[in-house]
Amino acid sequence: MCQINTEPMISQAGYLDVMVPPSIVEDETSTDTVVEERAKVSLRCGASGYPAPQISWRRENSKDINLGPVGNTRNIVQRVEGEYLNLTQVNREDMGAYLCIAKNGIPPSVSKRILLQINFQPKIRVANQVVYAAGGTEAILGCHLEASPRPLTSWIRHDEAVLISNNKYEIQEIEDSYKILMQLKIKNISDDDFGHYKCVAKNTFGDKEGFVRLIEIVTTTTTTLSTLAYKIYVPVQRVVTEMYVAQDGTTENKKEFGSPTTNSLRDESQVLSSEKVLKPGKIESRMEEDKHRTTGEHRTKHTKKATSACISLNISCYEIFIIFFISSIYNKSFLK
Repeated sequence: MCQINTEPMISQAGYLDVMVPPSIVEDETSTDTVVEERAKVSLRCGASGYPAPQISWRRENSKDINLGPVGNTRNIVQRVEGEYLNLTQVNREDMGAYLCIAKNGIPPSVSKRILLQINFQPKIRVANQVVYAAGGTEAILGCHLEASPRPLTSWIRHDEAVLISNNKYEIQEIEDSYKILMQLKIKNISDDDFGHYKCVAKNTFGDKEGFVRLIEIVTTTTTTLSTLAYKIYVPVQRVVTEMYVAQDGTTENKKEFGSPTTNSLRDESQVLSSEKVLKPGKIESRMEEDKHRTTGEHRTKHTKKATSACISLNISCYEIFIIFFISSIYNKSFLK
């Protein structure tokens, strides 16, 4: 106040506001909290400053805040205003860091990180309960684990042997908060490795087991048969007849060279083409009838036989025609 001593006295009053940025009062603020699942939690954040700071709550990484069930639904929000954060029936998904933020328009704003840990007994889920592998290869067995606090984990073989990482086995664990992925890699699989394996987790709130079975793959080989059509080719042999002149001036066949044997493909084709016409006991009568037929008739019949053989054996009709043409000449000389 400014005053002047006159008659009358003159004075002037002035006001000074000192602005104080916010600060967290540690004695009035909650610290890291540990509770069991389905418990109630109340977190407090105390702050000072001028003007009085406003306090708000939010989760780290912009996760939702679960305030608890409202009827059959959950009351989920992104931000809570006020000094207190009250949570009812917390579960493992509510575990994490909560930020209390104080601001009053005077920079800088301040915040405090409070970690909420929720303890519960281990829970194991096995995605693939049966794993197939062949001998000499490798396989990976896995178990999905949820537990808090962090449990003691192990892999146990079917013969109750506790496995450790070595040249044969490789054990790996991938952590994400209270979630752990347990993996067991088995290298160079042999017959003794097939069987069931057990993943085990244990903490102060309980223990849990999961089972995975490793089964051998039996490899089989298959033979594919060809379905492509094929042809049978009958070799054509030249028949050479040696002739000589007798003293009376007549000529006679002396010897034949190159005629097919009785078990050749040529004779089989002749049998196939004529087996429906010639029957046992009628060969002589058929030969007598052939004596009275002309050479043209013989050639016509042999042509029909060639066509029949061509169809039954699926071979070249031209080759069959040549065979029966030579055969007709041979039969003609025989009938004479």
